[in-house]
Amino acid sequence: MRWGAGSVSGDMTRTAVLALLARRGPLSRAQIAERLELSPATITASTRRLLTEGLLVEEDPRPSVAGRPSIPLALVPASAHAIGIQVAGEHVSGVIARLDAQVVHGFRRDFDPAAPDAIRTLTTLIRAEVDEAERDRLPISGVGVAVPGIVEPETGTLRMSVRLGWTGTPLAARLRKALGVPVFVDNDISAITAAERLYGPGADDADFLLVAIGQGIGLGMVLDGAPYRGAAGAAGEFGHLPILPDGPLCVCGNRGCLETQVSTEALLRDARAAGILTAESGLADLDAAAARDDQQAVSLLNRAGELLGRALAGAINLLGPQTVVVMGEITALWLHLSEPFHHALAMHLLPAGRETRIDVRAWDEELIAASAARIVLGAPLAAPRQKG
Repeated sequence: MRWGAGSVSGDMTRTAVLALLARRGPLSRAQIAERLELSPATITASTRRLLTEGLLVEEDPRPSVAGRPSIPLALVPASAHAIGIQVAGEHVSGVIARLDAQVVHGFRRDFDPAAPDAIRTLTTLIRAEVDEAERDRLPISGVGVAVPGIVEPETGTLRMSVRLGWTGTPLAARLRKALGVPVFVDNDISAITAAERLYGPGADDADFLLVAIGQGIGLGMVLDGAPYRGAAGAAGEFGHLPILPDGPLCVCGNRGCLETQVSTEALLRDARAAGILTAESGLADLDAAAARDDQQAVSLLNRAGELLGRALAGAINLLGPQTVVVMGEITALWLHLSEPFHHALAMHLLPAGRETRIDVRAWDEELIAASAARIVLGAPLAAPRQKG
């Protein structure tokens, strides 16, 4: 299992061991060393510390075919917890997750990021969760915050968020000072991608892409085993790939971005303009219109699927991933997007890219907040340059 050149050392070994046991259940030291492709001595030293900290426990010995019985090591799920927060344009949602990445509590609150005291309000919401965890005697390792926008990997500063209207906000530093606990801030799609690498079905893939399509379009990348964020945290703005020279104005200020054609916001805008939907209608209504063979709805979704397939073929040709995960609110329409998407993808892929697996997953509204919690449990892979 590759984890990126030089990345599995020190604290990264600790992260890799904990994530492996969360996914696979109890394993012996030899099995852990084999699956992580690390030396038995390295695993023995790392697991000794984890046992001392109470994060792992030895189970009863199991007979082995040859030699001494093996002693499985298991997580102690309740020994550590993390709070995960998603900040969106209209709400804040949050979870508390255990060491095994399982969510044990969730909440959702209305939120206005444009309000003058928005960050103070956010701090108050998170403080209430920290206080409740302390009352319940839950050991909290830290807080992860996922935001739409460009986040500096080193500092957790939100450089720019069109959706929130925040620019140059030292979010991690402000929350850390106010809350008095470790805080990690990341882009929302980067958080999902790091959590996938640690705990998800993509954990065994050293190279994969994750495309999330909702109001915006983001691309998470794991290359040679490690998440890739770019020098300034700006990698993955797939939605701002220019595809139409004279297309509609995008929220980023440019024209003709992929997001202006394929995001759920764009599809609803175009469907309403064409008279397919009313102002109050949503994605379910667009799905229903296509299902009853409304030709305007079918044509709109065919075009969106074709554009997405063509754009993603370019990303696959460029990066050569083993797998591409497609998720987000767009998957509610996938029945109508699938055929034009796969046709365009096949038409534009190089022969070497045709073995790439496409994994389309139904959207989970809790996923971003849960992933934010997992970047705390999964530091330093998920937030390697933030100090918490």
